[in-house]
Amino acid sequence: MHKLVTYHGLTASIRQWAAFLGLRYHTLAARIRRGWPVEKALEKPLRHKGVGNRTHGSTYRKEYTAWKSMIYRCESSTYWAAPRYSGRGIRVCKRWRNSFPAFLADVGPAPESHFSLGRLDNDGDYRPGNVSWQNAQEQARNRAKPNRKAV
Repeated sequence: MHKLVTYHGLTASIRQWAAFLGLRYHTLAARIRRGWPVEKALEKPLRHKGVGNRTHGSTYRKEYTAWKSMIYRCESSTYWAAPRYSGRGIRVCKRWRNSFPAFLADVGPAPESHFSLGRLDNDGDYRPGNVSWQNAQEQARNRAKPNRKAV
């Protein structure tokens, strides 16, 4: 049997309330199971109403993912290839580090889905003029040369 919830004199199941209010069923059920007051559980968070802390609206774009990954590569000591980036002194320019819109304005959108962000000078920083969208062949040509010891 489905749990019935009464709110403002109306009684419905959690699934019906979720559909009516545009909430995810599992979110609403978890709130009620945790003992939230019905009024609070049935409220839609502000960010879902189109108000609140909206920044650039690009969180799920390829360009945003590339921007976040670029920063992570250059600043995280836990990144698996940190020696190839932060270990070599590769940095992100201040303008891009602090602003995704500035990065997007300088680099532009990726021309196609299979393009990725690459540096023209592999030893240079991520900065305007040294970054472009590249396909796999361009990326393969622009890489650090391995240190090979003579045998």
